[in-house]
This record gives sequence, C-alpha cells and structure tokens, in this order.
Amino acid sequence: MELTWKAVYPEGCLNQYNEDGSVNKYTDIDRSKLHSFELHKGEQLIFRLILEEGQRLIFRRRVAQNLKGDKFVVYLVGWQKTIGGENIQSISYVFEDGHIEMAGQWKEKSDWFYAPNLIKEEKDGSSDK
Repeated sequence: MELTWKAVYPEGCLNQYNEDGSVNKYTDIDRSKLHSFELHKGEQLIFRLILEEGQRLIFRRRVAQNLKGDKFVVYLVGWQKTIGGENIQSISYVFEDGHIEMAGQWKEKSDWFYAPNLIKEEKDGSSDK
C-alpha cells in the first residue's frame, strides 16, 4: 500500500489527497510555515518529522527494483539546516512495509540519494510558467 503525506501547520494541515479525490503536489506545501511532516499508511501514522526553527524539509519518493524484478518504494524524509555556514542534514528512509532506516546527510553516490530530475513545478515553484 502506498504511503501518503500530510503537511502539518500551526493552523491546520494539507493532505496529499483531498476528500474530493483531487491531489495536492509536493510544491503545494508551504515550507515556510511547516510545523511537521507525516507519512501515513491508510489511516495509520507511520512517520512524523517535527521541524524546529530554521530546519527545511527534505522529501523524495524513490522507486527501486531488486534482482528478482520486484519493485518497491522508499520515501526519504528529513531536514536540512545551515549552521555556521555548514549545511547540516538528517534523513530517514521510510519503506512501505513500515521499517525505517536513519542516515546522515545527502550522499551523491548512494542508491537512494541520486539527484532528482525536477519537474517544471519543482524548479520554479508554479505550474503556470
């Protein structure tokens, strides 16, 4: 079962899927007001990241395939913060079976950390341009 996200703000939340079936995109998240970010499996909360002042959300969804041809999904959820000119990061890998692995910072030579191919909305923050 696919995990879904929820962006939690002090005044409410933004769900990935609305009750009418419409979809909110990652770019719809107002990261400047974000209090926490959650992953849910159905109605069950699987993972919650609570952001402290100055921390910025890291979130990516990756699809992989093992040698047997089975596909699986991993969600990268974490934060980054600039402290004394240094970019500090903490990332968790959340798998759809519910297990979670912790890591340090973004590593370019990792199976999961490859640079994303940004869609137009992620590059400029809107779908109108």
